[in-house]
Amino acid sequence: MVFRLIFRELKSSPKFSLIFILNLAIGLIGLVAIQSFKSSFSDELNSRSKTILGGDLSISSRLDVDISKVSDVIKVEDLTRSIRLFSMAGYSEQSRLASIRVIEDKYPFYGNIVLEDGSFLEFKNDHEAYIYPELKRQLNISLGDELIVGETTFKVAGFVIDDGAQSFQMGGIAPRVYITFKGLERAELIKEGSTYSNKYLFKVKEKITKEKLKAISLAINDSSARIVTPEKSSQQVSRILNYINDFLGLVSLSGLFLASMAMMYLFRSFLYKRRKEIAIFQFLGLKKSTVFFVLIGQLFVLSLISSLIAISFGPVILPLIIKLFNEQLGYNLQLTYTFASILIPLIVGILSPMLIGVALILPYLNIDFKFLFSFDDEGEGQGSRWYIYLPWIIFFYIISIVIGHSVIIGSIFASFLFLSLGLLFLIGNFILKRLRGLSQRGSLSRKLAWGFLTRYRVSSLFIIASLMISTTMITLIPTLRNVLLTELEGPLRGDGPALFLFDIQPEQVENLNSFFVANEESEVLVMAPMIRSRLSKIKGERIQSSVEESMTREQERAIRMRNRGVNLSYREGLDISETLTAGRLTEGVYDLEKSEFAEITLEHRYASRLGVDIGDTLEFEIFGIPLATKIVGLREVKWTSFRPNFFIQFQKGVLEDAPKTFVSAVKVNKDSVGDISQKLFEKFPNVSVVDITRAIDRVTNIMESMVLILTSMTLLVFIVGLLVLYSLISHQLIIRLKDLNLLKILGLNDRMILKVVLLETSIIALSSSIIGSLLCVILGAIVSKVAFKSSFVFSLPIAIMPIIGVSFISLVITYLATRSMLKRNAAEVFGEVN
Repeated sequence: MVFRLIFRELKSSPKFSLIFILNLAIGLIGLVAIQSFKSSFSDELNSRSKTILGGDLSISSRLDVDISKVSDVIKVEDLTRSIRLFSMAGYSEQSRLASIRVIEDKYPFYGNIVLEDGSFLEFKNDHEAYIYPELKRQLNISLGDELIVGETTFKVAGFVIDDGAQSFQMGGIAPRVYITFKGLERAELIKEGSTYSNKYLFKVKEKITKEKLKAISLAINDSSARIVTPEKSSQQVSRILNYINDFLGLVSLSGLFLASMAMMYLFRSFLYKRRKEIAIFQFLGLKKSTVFFVLIGQLFVLSLISSLIAISFGPVILPLIIKLFNEQLGYNLQLTYTFASILIPLIVGILSPMLIGVALILPYLNIDFKFLFSFDDEGEGQGSRWYIYLPWIIFFYIISIVIGHSVIIGSIFASFLFLSLGLLFLIGNFILKRLRGLSQRGSLSRKLAWGFLTRYRVSSLFIIASLMISTTMITLIPTLRNVLLTELEGPLRGDGPALFLFDIQPEQVENLNSFFVANEESEVLVMAPMIRSRLSKIKGERIQSSVEESMTREQERAIRMRNRGVNLSYREGLDISETLTAGRLTEGVYDLEKSEFAEITLEHRYASRLGVDIGDTLEFEIFGIPLATKIVGLREVKWTSFRPNFFIQFQKGVLEDAPKTFVSAVKVNKDSVGDISQKLFEKFPNVSVVDITRAIDRVTNIMESMVLILTSMTLLVFIVGLLVLYSLISHQLIIRLKDLNLLKILGLNDRMILKVVLLETSIIALSSSIIGSLLCVILGAIVSKVAFKSSFVFSLPIAIMPIIGVSFISLVITYLATRSMLKRNAAEVFGEVN
């Protein structure tokens, strides 16, 4: 009998069923696409991770590593060594800084180094060199020409277009030159005092566990060594995707929450229309439990259909996203449907409506039978018991964390929304009670509009809440997209540097500045001193230099970081890419007689990794001379500005006489980069010049891809938002159908009734959209700062447009729906069974 009643009820409400299914399905489609996309990308990273690293294990160090100690821990099947160092590469009186990669024939174990003609790198002799295309353009060198490296020349045998692991580190910015070990000996690049790093690549048969990685670290006992597995190497490649994943997680949460709001109101309206039937069922002896299962059963059927439709549409949307990524980022993503990518949307699509349904159904099971003989709106205020929504609130909070890929993002998002709704109902109910007097003042249309608003307080607050959240979500996505894009807006607009200069001697600074002043197409953005040193003490305690067995991985990482050499600098004030987050800037000129400690400021994340704060002391060694310092401030650095910045900044009067070089960032017209680089080489041959336009172009491509993806996903939220508006307004008018027709019977013409309804809608839409837009600014600022670690960017057009859009669309829907309802005969309306 329950099943028969379920399907009978669904058949009797085809319009409700259709709108419900459409609303929930669209809200879930984004979730399905994002879950599947995440699976596709994980599969691609897993397949590429060994190719990215080139082996099963990599150990990099500035020292020679005792391989026998590694072999004692794991069974090494094969081994290859490579060396990385920087040197100038020249041709025909031109020269550029290059990253020299010295490799053996069997490098890499996985993947290949692909050349411009599609073949793979393979040395025929030790006189060959393979170079990046950037070097070809910069030096105007061709295949077969002789490239000068160190004390010898190499024949250019090919141009490398893909070597598996290009990055934005300095080794990735400087174009690479591949040579053999015998070629390295001929070039005489490694001399006493030369700086280079060794990379040992291992091929192993067994699985490398965390325990074995720890054992390897203890065995080699080199705090500067960097041990990398394929999984860790793929993390750098996926870093930009983590941003996108976080953002898309918020998009899907926004769509899901909007769909939940619309579904909540749709089902609430459905129950309101069926309230007398529910009472009749119980009056005729049907148990409350049976009535409950009939109602919740309808919700289950509709939710199941919606979820299946959303899952079916996933393969339509996902290929478009995958194609975009493959084209723009050079990936080879394949459409992947995992059990989780289907199960999560299915669970969310069914459980979320069911939990909301339980909260909405329970008040209607307690309707007094006297209601059958009354025209009062019984039950209107019973839905205000917030605690019956607690199971759904907890469920949505958990889902927010799962979908948002972050406890922080999920918690902020869910907590903010629920807190906003709670405050709205508390404050809104209080305000509407105080505004009852407005229904007694002004014109008739104004009295009636305020009368409807203040009489149906719960109903009005539901609409305001839904429109408020709709506006917040519709505004939030473009706002956060704007924040992400602004992170790189300087370089993308051409306001950032095009050239990095280093190895500048102090006596060359003035001449270099004059050179760029004379050249109208260039501008020096930063000219900063750089002093090499070593961190020797933290809080008065000497730094531990070896790794011990009892240490955690975090402690090992901290020791390695502390033992690295550090670059120091000094300047007055902050660079435009810096913000003071705590404490103060350094003051005055250091005087040893007045203070034992020199003042410094640290980059705040670097300070966190060192475990220090304002007031703590650090000691550095510069050429064996100890230098005691005290931290007076913490800075936040916008590294995406592409400007040279330093973790440690000193006050004046400390480092001026220390041996140093200068680094500089120069803004140059893109078309003039080659000419200016050549002139720099001619006038300042010792200065190393790096063209970073390649890195900027790659970032530009990535950001353009993000814009397309984020825009398409934002469109999903907007469509769901439109459905929310339609669902709320049209169903609210259905509930008001008898009230509107009663006004007709009392003598009001259609024009006056339309004016009343539009005035009421205007008040609701305008107030809710303004509140929603303000909430978006607050939520956007919190998410930007906490989740994306970015500065919030307020955009007035983005904040205002949704207010205008939501208000306009609400009025249009109200106008069309009201006109349609007013065409019906009053006698027909009052003759219907409610």
